[in-house]
Amino acid sequence: MIVATIAVVVALSLIALRGETRTACLAATAGVWLLGWMLWHRFEGIDAYAGFVTLAVISVAIFSLALANGREVKWSAGRAALLAALVYAITIPAMLRTPIDGDEPFYLLLTESMLHDRDVDLANQYGSIERTASGRTDLRPQFGDPVGPNGEQYSRHEPFLALLMLPGYALAGLPGAIATIALFSVLLVRSTIRWMEEEGVDDRAIRAVFPFFAFAPPILFYATRIWPEVPAAFFFVEALRGIREERMKRWVPALLGLVLLKLRFVLIAVGLLGALLLRRKLPPRTALLVAAIAVVPLTVMWLVSGDPTNVHAWSHLMPAAPALHVQGALGLIADGMSGIAFKAPFYLFALFALTLWWTKDDDSRRVLPEGFRLGLIASLIYLVYLVPRPEWFGGWAPPLRYLVFLMPVLALGVAAVWERLSRGAVAIFAIWTIGLVIHGVAWPWRLFHIASGENQLGAWLSKLYLSDFSRLFPSFIRMNAAAWPGVVVALLVVFFGLRRYGNRRAADALAVAAFALLLSAGFHFGRLPAANIEMEDAHVTHDGGQLHPELYTIMRVAYRGGWVLHAGESSTFQARAGAWDLHYVTGFGATIEIAGESYYLPAGPDYQIARVAIPEEGRVTLRCLDGAVNIDRMQLHE
Repeated sequence: MIVATIAVVVALSLIALRGETRTACLAATAGVWLLGWMLWHRFEGIDAYAGFVTLAVISVAIFSLALANGREVKWSAGRAALLAALVYAITIPAMLRTPIDGDEPFYLLLTESMLHDRDVDLANQYGSIERTASGRTDLRPQFGDPVGPNGEQYSRHEPFLALLMLPGYALAGLPGAIATIALFSVLLVRSTIRWMEEEGVDDRAIRAVFPFFAFAPPILFYATRIWPEVPAAFFFVEALRGIREERMKRWVPALLGLVLLKLRFVLIAVGLLGALLLRRKLPPRTALLVAAIAVVPLTVMWLVSGDPTNVHAWSHLMPAAPALHVQGALGLIADGMSGIAFKAPFYLFALFALTLWWTKDDDSRRVLPEGFRLGLIASLIYLVYLVPRPEWFGGWAPPLRYLVFLMPVLALGVAAVWERLSRGAVAIFAIWTIGLVIHGVAWPWRLFHIASGENQLGAWLSKLYLSDFSRLFPSFIRMNAAAWPGVVVALLVVFFGLRRYGNRRAADALAVAAFALLLSAGFHFGRLPAANIEMEDAHVTHDGGQLHPELYTIMRVAYRGGWVLHAGESSTFQARAGAWDLHYVTGFGATIEIAGESYYLPAGPDYQIARVAIPEEGRVTLRCLDGAVNIDRMQLHE
C-alpha cells in the first residue's frame, strides 16, 4: 500500500505538471516524507497508519497547490479525470479496512440477489447472510421494508444502483462494486470540469477549485463507498449540460438515470421542468417527456414491490412546519456534526457566490453562470422538502448526504467567483479540509456518526480535557446555546469574511489572525465548567450504567437522551458552584448523592426536575445510592 501510494503521488505530478513546477512539487513532497520518517523514528507511540495517511494527504495537497498556482501545467478535463481515478484507487482500500455500513450492505444484497437469483427478493440473501460479500452477518430486514404477498422480502432501496454495480461485482466482488461507484465519480469529475469550461469559467480558477471538489469531502468519501449520491451528481450534471446545449440525447437519459436512483430525485425533475417552463426554454412536447420521465421510477417501484412510493407516503408531500425549515436550513450551514461550515467548509464560498446573484461584470454580463442558476433553481423543490426532515442531519451516513448531488453546481459557482475570494479564507478552509480528509481516510468508520449533538472534534477535546468543548460547536440536532450565535457568525463570514478586498495582503492576514484568536478563545472557554451538562456527552465519565436510548435506536434524535444509573453506579463531570436543576425520570424512585449531599427522587411517568446544590467548582460525582434513575441533564439555575 505504501509503494502504491507513493507511485500515485509521483504519477500525479508526472501527469499534470512539467518543468520547474514538477521539480518543485516532487522536491517538497520528498521533504515531507523525509520529515515524516524522521518523526516516526524519533517519537514513540505515533499511530503508523494515521501518520502514513497524513503524509499521503499532505502530498496530494502539495500537488494541488502546484496545480492551482504553477506556471507549467498540463491541464484538461481528461487529465482531471485521470488524476481523480488515481486518488480514488488508493482511497478504496482505506475505506475497506472496516465492513461497509449504513445502507451500503443492503445495496450490495440487492446486487447479489440480481446476480445469483435473477430477482430482487432478498429472502434468500437474509437466509444465508453469512455468504454476503459485505462481511455483515448481522444484517436483517430494515424496519418498514416491503413484504410481498408470498413472503417476498424486498428492499426499501431502489434497484437501479444495484443494477449498475452488477458488472463490477461479478468481476471483483465487493471491491468491484465500489470501483463502479469510483468510476462514476471519475466521470463526474470529467463532466464537471467540462461543464465549467462550457460555462466560460477561467482555466486557472477551474484548476484551483478542482482539488476541493474531487479530493475533499463530501465527494471523496461518497466516491469510494456504496451510495447513490455520486452517480446522481453525475447524471444531474449531464442533464444540465444537455439542456444548456439543447442536446436531448444527453439530457433525457441522464435525467432518467437520476430519477431511477432514488425516488426523492423526482423532485429535481419536477423542479427542472418548472424552471424551464418559467424561462420558456422548453417546448410543450418536451415538457411532457420530462413529466413522463418523472413517472418512470414510480412505475418501477410498483412493479418491484407493488407500491409506487415504496416506503414513502403521499403525506410526505405535505408542507412541514416553518420552524423545521428554519432549523434544517440553518443547521445545514452551521451544525457542528453535519453542517457545511464544519464538514465541507469550501462550499461556504458557494453561499458567498449566492450573494452575487444579481451582480454583473464590466461587460454587463452576470457574474454567475447560467448553469449555476439553472441547477440551483431546479433543486429548490427538493431542498424545500428535504431540509425539515430529521435525516437531513446525516443519519447513519457520511455527512451532507442529501446535498452531494448539488456539489458540482456549487463548485461551478465557486469557480465563477474565484478571483473575488479572500486568499486568507482559502488557506484556512484548505487546512481544515486537509484535516477532514485525514480523519475520514484514517478512521473511515467515524464518517458514520450518530446524530447525538456532538461532533468528533468536540467529543475528542471533551475526552482529552474532561471538559465540555462540545458546547462550543453549534448543534441543531440537540439545540444548544451555540446554535444561533454560530449561525450569525457563519453568515457574517459568508457576507463579509470571504470577500477579497482592495488591500489584499492586509485583509488575508487579518482573516488568519481573526481565526487564530477565535481558536484561542474557544480553547480557553472550552476548559471552563459549563452551565448545562448533558449526561451522555463525552466529557462525562461513567462508572457503570448505560446510555438511553441505545446508540442504534431508530430515529434516536427524536428521543430525550440520558444515562441510566443503578445503585452503586456513578457519573463524574466538571461543574460550577451553585444551584442546579437536575432533569430525570424514574419509575420506582431513587436516591442519589451529589457533592456529598443525598437527595430522594420521587417516581413519576414523565421527566421531572429536582433542585440540587454544588458547593464548589470542580469535578463532581453523582452517585445512585438506591433504585434506578435516568439522568437527562443538569442546568445551572440562575
